[in-house]
Amino acid sequence: MKSLEEKVEKLSELILESNNIVALTGAGMSTESGIADFRSPGTGLWEKIDPYEFASIHSYVANTSKNLEFMLETGRNIFRARPNKGHKALTKLQKLGKLKGVLTQNIDRLHHKAKTKNIVEFHGNAYEAKCMSCGQVYEITFMVNQVMKGNYSPSCEKCKGILKPNAIFFGEPLESATLEAADAMIAECDLLLVLGSSLVVYPVAFYPQKILSLGAKLAIINIQETDMDSAAEVVIHEKIGDILPKVVSIVEEKKKIN
Repeated sequence: MKSLEEKVEKLSELILESNNIVALTGAGMSTESGIADFRSPGTGLWEKIDPYEFASIHSYVANTSKNLEFMLETGRNIFRARPNKGHKALTKLQKLGKLKGVLTQNIDRLHHKAKTKNIVEFHGNAYEAKCMSCGQVYEITFMVNQVMKGNYSPSCEKCKGILKPNAIFFGEPLESATLEAADAMIAECDLLLVLGSSLVVYPVAFYPQKILSLGAKLAIINIQETDMDSAAEVVIHEKIGDILPKVVSIVEEKKKIN
């Protein structure tokens, strides 16, 4: 069993040896910014509420006002959140020329706030609204302002169709353009760095297997075990914000020496 220091050193070496690193980030990346995750045993949001009652496209259409009340409350927490040390470490890794881009399951845009570039958002984001009829996209404030004025069926100014947050709900497929962008990034990846994802939601959970089949390497930082731990070069079950900044600092120092 390797010590934590040995694992940190090993991860820094893997990063130094790689040129096209892709980070795959999940809810564990954002919990350190105060955003509740969905699936953690005992604490996950989906253990407190029924996702098919409050986060499915069918329930949204059937009871828009009830769903919007829940989403506005959840949204306040997201909008208040700020990038944590893990987000900032990824940005630094990108500036060092190592990180190609980020594939994220999160809708909070904290990677954007941390000024990381080349981000693919699998599940959309909480900062936009989208018309369910014509597809017109607005800033989320356009929809929120209608709701705050008592209109719990916010509508598109173009076609009067109903608006929804521009995030993927249960019962909705992922955007084909999103999957194409992710596939293109994965095709050139030589190290996939999984950060805060339990790797149980597909198709995202497929990407670690795919990069391994292409000859790339896998590293994981996640509090809980995942089904892909045995296939990874390095697995660290600690907080991302405690580990990743240390790893990136080592990479930066060794790059200076070399």
